[in-house]
Amino acid sequence: MKTGRREKGKRKKEKLISLMLVFLSLLLFSCNSGSKKTVPVSKSDPESSGGIAKFVISEEIHNFGSLKAGEIVSFTFVFRNEGTKTLTITDVDSGCGCTEVVIANKSIEPGQEGRIEVIYNSAGEVGRQLKTITITSNAEKAKTQLYIRANVTNEIIELNS
Repeated sequence: MKTGRREKGKRKKEKLISLMLVFLSLLLFSCNSGSKKTVPVSKSDPESSGGIAKFVISEEIHNFGSLKAGEIVSFTFVFRNEGTKTLTITDVDSGCGCTEVVIANKSIEPGQEGRIEVIYNSAGEVGRQLKTITITSNAEKAKTQLYIRANVTNEIIELNS
């Protein structure tokens, strides 16, 4: 009988220790959950003084018209930074392997123009095509989308359909 009491007492101690550990863990983790770290903004920071980059483009869609499958065509979109700080292009997503994007200068000073060349390879395509190119930058509007269109005729695919 004494061994039974010892085991019960031992189990109670283990449960009590486990509960204490859980309580302490919760207490430790909850101390940091409500605190937020703030980083002071210096007055020389262009964002704090109202400086912004503005990506302005006159033509967001270019239509290549009718193409025969396999034709490779290109178009250069021209844009302007109408903001007060340097516009920096940080990412380009052409969405498909048939579209290549070339940007010679990814940093455009205020008031300056930049160029985005889009090269489209129509091989393997058929019918009306609409491709989206997403440009990510530090501009006021972080993402800008450009579009190219084409109507691709593909005799091989059309004959086998």
